[in-house]
Amino acid sequence: MNTGNNTFNNGGKPSFDKETFIGITLCLILMLAWPGISEALGWSTPAPEAETVTETAAPAVNTPAPAPAADNTVKKIEEKTASAEKKDLPALPADQKLSNDAVELDISAVSGSVSKIAFLKHKQNDLTSPLSLDSQLFELNIPGSSSKVKSVSKDDSSVRVIREIAAGNSILELEQIFTVKDDYIINCQYIFRNNSQAGANLTGMTVKGGTIPPWHTITGDKMRTMSFQMDFIDSDGSHKDIDGDEDDEDYYFVKNPTVKWASVSNKYFISIIKSGTYEDFTLWQQKPRPTVKDSKGKEFNILTIGASVPDIKLLPGESATFEFSSYTGPKSVDALSKFVPGGEKALHLAWGPLNYLARFLMWILNLLYAIFHSYGISIIILTLLVRTAFYPLTSKGNESMRKMQKVQPLFKELKEKYKDNPQLLNQKMAELYRAEGINPLAGCLPILLQIPIFFALYAMLDNAIALRHVSFLWAKNLAAADTIFSIPLGFTLPLLDINAIPVNPLVLMMTALMVIQQRMTPMSMDPAQKKMMNLMPVIMLLFLYDLPSGLTLYWTVSNLFSIIQLWLQKKRNQALNPAANGQSK
Repeated sequence: MNTGNNTFNNGGKPSFDKETFIGITLCLILMLAWPGISEALGWSTPAPEAETVTETAAPAVNTPAPAPAADNTVKKIEEKTASAEKKDLPALPADQKLSNDAVELDISAVSGSVSKIAFLKHKQNDLTSPLSLDSQLFELNIPGSSSKVKSVSKDDSSVRVIREIAAGNSILELEQIFTVKDDYIINCQYIFRNNSQAGANLTGMTVKGGTIPPWHTITGDKMRTMSFQMDFIDSDGSHKDIDGDEDDEDYYFVKNPTVKWASVSNKYFISIIKSGTYEDFTLWQQKPRPTVKDSKGKEFNILTIGASVPDIKLLPGESATFEFSSYTGPKSVDALSKFVPGGEKALHLAWGPLNYLARFLMWILNLLYAIFHSYGISIIILTLLVRTAFYPLTSKGNESMRKMQKVQPLFKELKEKYKDNPQLLNQKMAELYRAEGINPLAGCLPILLQIPIFFALYAMLDNAIALRHVSFLWAKNLAAADTIFSIPLGFTLPLLDINAIPVNPLVLMMTALMVIQQRMTPMSMDPAQKKMMNLMPVIMLLFLYDLPSGLTLYWTVSNLFSIIQLWLQKKRNQALNPAANGQSK
């Protein structure tokens, strides 16, 4: 941003009037209060001690009673196991583990589901334990049925669970084969066998296809934006998305749509379900939505979707097979588009058309990382590429503003001379513009064109999970502020619960470079506008102080680039016009 500076005059010595002093004082007060204000507005959330509030779900296949909520499944199994041991009955089968390099699955034989998914490449903030989700993925619900486990077996690539299903007058055998491949892709095959003498009619079956809570309730990360949505592509190929916090009448469908795939996602992770048997399937939504409550008592929805399974009729001795697959893991354009056609549409980085630009910038960032193997260096190079692309346009804008600054005395004379004749004043000013070769819009155009790029870069860097827990220089986590230490206040501010001020070097460097850029930028504006522009660095420092260090790294390098560009232009102008030395800035 090109700005002017009215605070410095008299040979470069600072001179502050009363309004400037009051403005800076108010900004400093707001800076101290900002963490509490942003937390109250939901922009930054402290690490919660998550407590899950569950609702009654539909009856599960493994029990005639209503199924427990996802986070209570293991607890209920342990209680049943303990009760069975007390009565000298066989204990319930233990969960089986199935893993690859990216995930470790806990497979519950009792519920016939992936009860928990641990993501081995992504850690909690303690950097020791992996992130995990309680999911009940692939749990099959057959209304009016009950089941018992017959056998559980495991090899290197799969887990097989065989259960006996009592449905009406029939006793069926259900075999589920769980496999995991390609990092985050999980499959489940269902095989029904009717070994009884009576026919079976299975209706109203549903398969759970993924459970996602908001990101900060899993990790406690501070959040500036919270992407939390359900997406699907319907049978006509149209993409639809619904915010996960919409009211029930906007979130739930009166008649569930037929879809090719469906997903639920938070800021960084997604769970997509597709059918390996049916070309399309009917979307199923868990109702009501369970909620998770943070340490402040604020509730957030947990989204669970799945598929309605077509009715199955089995005569004695007949069998039926169907299959579902899920991608449950970090959001990635390549991984999502590879798993399902149009899957990249569920990657919400920015609003509207900026989303496409943000995806393109993320592709460039990943390409640079593949070359340099450092996200910090990749961000710097990406910033330089963007600023270099705009260099000619920015140079023209700076030159136009330099000319505008040069003719300011003539503008003032015209305004004074023709102050009683606005029409003639505009005519004389237009003549002056033409005589001096000035385009009044040339100074604003570079800024206007760079605004979409800035917002797309901001959105891309803010949503790139690859930056999480990645260090660069002194920053330990490019997805969080680069705090090196905190200065204790010696007291706690009432209502705000602030007792220390974090020291974040990158945002301080960014602000200092912004001030230098203001001093070097040619700008013509009235004194009131200059006072406001002088306060801009302080205002930016206030609002962006806890910005993730990946973003402040981009902004700091961008400001440094602008300073070098202005210095080069100044030297060029002095070389072309030695008589003007000392007049241009």
